[in-house]
Amino acid sequence: MSISVKPGTVEQPHSASTLTNTKWTRPDYTLPVPSLQFLFHLECDMEHFQHIGPGPWGDRSTVIFKGGRFEGPRLRGEILPGGGDWEIVRNHEDQQTAHLDTRYNLLTHDGATIYLRTTGTRTGAKSILKKLGDDTSIKPDQFKMRLQLTMETGDPRYAWINTGVFIASAGRIGNQVIYDAYELL
Repeated sequence: MSISVKPGTVEQPHSASTLTNTKWTRPDYTLPVPSLQFLFHLECDMEHFQHIGPGPWGDRSTVIFKGGRFEGPRLRGEILPGGGDWEIVRNHEDQQTAHLDTRYNLLTHDGATIYLRTTGTRTGAKSILKKLGDDTSIKPDQFKMRLQLTMETGDPRYAWINTGVFIASAGRIGNQVIYDAYELL
C-alpha cells in the first residue's frame, strides 16, 4: 500500500487502538506530532570527486569541501574549507543510492565555530545520478537527497544546537551541494 504525503505536510499518527497486530498497553497515550522550523539555507562548494573504487562496504568516492555559506533566522556564516564527504554508492538495477557521510566546520558571523556532520542518502535513476556533477539542467525533483544533521559547539550563544534534532532536504548542481535545513520540534 502506497501512501502519498504532500511536501510540507505531516501524516498524522494512527491511533494505537486501530493498530491490531500488537497488544498495546497504553492506547490512550497521545504523543505530540512534530513540526519543522526552518534553520538555514546552505550552499557548499566542492572540489572534484575522487573515486576510490569498490571496497568491502561498497563503491567509495570522496570529495573535499572548498567552503561556502549558510544563513537562517538564528544563525548565519561561512563554511570553512577542508570538510568533505566520504560516500558509498550502491547500484540496484536502474536505481542508485549514495550513502552520504559528511563533516564540516561552520564559522558564524559572530565568531562561533560549529561542527556539522550529516548522514543521509541521495537516490534516483542511475541515468540521472551519473550525470549529476556535469549536467546542471538536472533539477532536485529528479532525485531524492535527504540528510540528518548533527551539530555541536562549545559556544554558549549556540548551545541550543547541541540538543536539537535537525534534517535537510538537499540537492546537488555541478560542484555545489545545496540544502535547506530544519529543526524537528
